[in-house]
Amino acid sequence: MTAPQDALTAGSDDAATRGRPAADVVATLAEAMERLAELEQLIGPGPTAALRQTLSRLRAQIRVDEPASEARSSEAVDEVRFRRLLEIAGPDTADELVHRLHLDLKSTRERLDEAMAAADWMEIRAQTHVLVSLAGTVGAADLQRLSEELNAAAHLRDRTQAVGLKTELLMRLDGLLAFVARQRDGS
Repeated sequence: MTAPQDALTAGSDDAATRGRPAADVVATLAEAMERLAELEQLIGPGPTAALRQTLSRLRAQIRVDEPASEARSSEAVDEVRFRRLLEIAGPDTADELVHRLHLDLKSTRERLDEAMAAADWMEIRAQTHVLVSLAGTVGAADLQRLSEELNAAAHLRDRTQAVGLKTELLMRLDGLLAFVARQRDGS
């Protein structure tokens, strides 16, 4: 019988599938954290505290074990998806779409940073909700995932988890902002 760890790492040795099982575990863990946040909204955090601790330790372990090269290699945005979005918008609207996207991302970044500094949970939830949509639209999957996780932390008013997500989320948001600014400026 295969050990659980072997099942996670088993698979093809080609570059396209090597990190896939770990990525699937991370995605499943993020979904479990979201469902736990929903449950805690209904019944309160008391009965689920042990489960939250276990899932948080697992998430921390996965992040520690993640090779730095894999973490850096993920793109800020799916350029094919972004180009397709501009094609759908058409030549008359594409420039306005990019300009509006840049303004919305910049505003969201500023408001999120202020909300995080003030521990304004409602504003953090509102801004991460916007960011989930914007990141999903342009194919910024890592930013979308982090936004979902921060949104779940805000629902729980979990300052430790929120602070732990802030740096990477803002770094990825800054990367997306730079990409959109280059598109806007025609670089």
